[in-house]
Amino acid sequence: MFVRSTVVAVLACALVSILPAQEKKKQWKDRAEYDLFESITKTQDPNQWLSTLDKWKQQYPASDYADIRRQLYLAAYRQLNKPRQAFDAAQEVLKDNPDNLVALSAMVQFIYPLVPPNAQQLTTQQTADLDVAQKAANTVLNNLDTIYSKPNRPPEMTDEMADKAKPEMKAFAQKTLGYIAMVRKDYPAAVTELTKALQLDPNQGQVSFWLGTVTLAQNKAHPELQAQALYDFARAASYTGPGCLPAPDRSQITNYLNKVYVDYHGSNDGLEKLMASAQTNPLPPAGFTIQSKTDLEREKIEADEAAAKANPMLALWKSIVKELQSDNGQAYFDANMKGAELPGGVNGVTVFSGKLVSMTPAARPKELVLAIADPAKPDVTLKLDSPLPGKMEPGGEISFSGVADSFTANPLMVTFNVEKSKVEGWTGKNAPAHHKKTGAER
Repeated sequence: MFVRSTVVAVLACALVSILPAQEKKKQWKDRAEYDLFESITKTQDPNQWLSTLDKWKQQYPASDYADIRRQLYLAAYRQLNKPRQAFDAAQEVLKDNPDNLVALSAMVQFIYPLVPPNAQQLTTQQTADLDVAQKAANTVLNNLDTIYSKPNRPPEMTDEMADKAKPEMKAFAQKTLGYIAMVRKDYPAAVTELTKALQLDPNQGQVSFWLGTVTLAQNKAHPELQAQALYDFARAASYTGPGCLPAPDRSQITNYLNKVYVDYHGSNDGLEKLMASAQTNPLPPAGFTIQSKTDLEREKIEADEAAAKANPMLALWKSIVKELQSDNGQAYFDANMKGAELPGGVNGVTVFSGKLVSMTPAARPKELVLAIADPAKPDVTLKLDSPLPGKMEPGGEISFSGVADSFTANPLMVTFNVEKSKVEGWTGKNAPAHHKKTGAER
């Protein structure tokens, strides 16, 4: 992270150079005070810095160089990775200079370990820390050029180094605002701030995961946001470039995504395409959506209703098939179909229609096999009381009404006894009788 690896290192290197810029305005109490400071500049051990700083503070509490001492405390705590002490020391430095780059960067850095993302109930101290860190992050975002100017940055940071560091620092401060909103459970604000963070730096797998988490957290009040959350999780799981999550974390998110996607959509259809899109795009395109199971079921109902209006016969047949293939199929058949003329057979009017699949025998058949619901799946056998004339090519449309006799559920086949007069659409014809020539015709 820039705010530690670069800024702290530069400040540590600049300990000696801090003094000359201040000597004209400030004075050491005596040589002994200066010796304490000088001893700090001669070691790279931050523990030794702290020991000497404590002596300096105890012996010279009102030093003209108390502000430099506060900066050195901050540098030592950062080097030792002591979040609580560094955060508090940064606040002291900001009292001297509210635009101090090192202090501001320490605050946006160390709020993460001070208030972890899994914090359930914020303590009074954590709430106060979040307020301080939020102010620091906003200062960074609103005054980036100021805090990177020479008076506010470490003395050995060049203009070139500052220009290179600004975009990274800006993105980190924006990420921190999103994090703060997340741990406060202000989920709408977290979505806004984390989205801005990804816009500043798309290569943040952790931010994508957080964005999915805070979006999904609004599920009860805003179920329409679930598709957005699934996209964010897909991004966190699939992105493998700079700034990606570690492989074990991506694997764990992938497993989680597989489950929640199926729970939401009803199947994994489209998941592979979603992962491919999210791998190259940090945020979903405008109008992005994933159909939920509820959406799909509603569409199916609407489609079935429209189909029933357009083809009542087919709708009736599908409802019969559904009952026959249920666990109570045989009982339904015995109670509602066996021995009954279907679909009514009133005045010879035929309603059921299907594609001719086969006939037995090939000519003058007494048995026809039809496919009503799906032309590729025969589901009806007609046993005729007398043969039909000639023969007919498969694929033609046959309509009928008849008396249900028996059925098998898997594969479905319903057998009807049918009077030849109640079959429509048959185009076969008997061959003309052989005609013998008379004597006159010879």
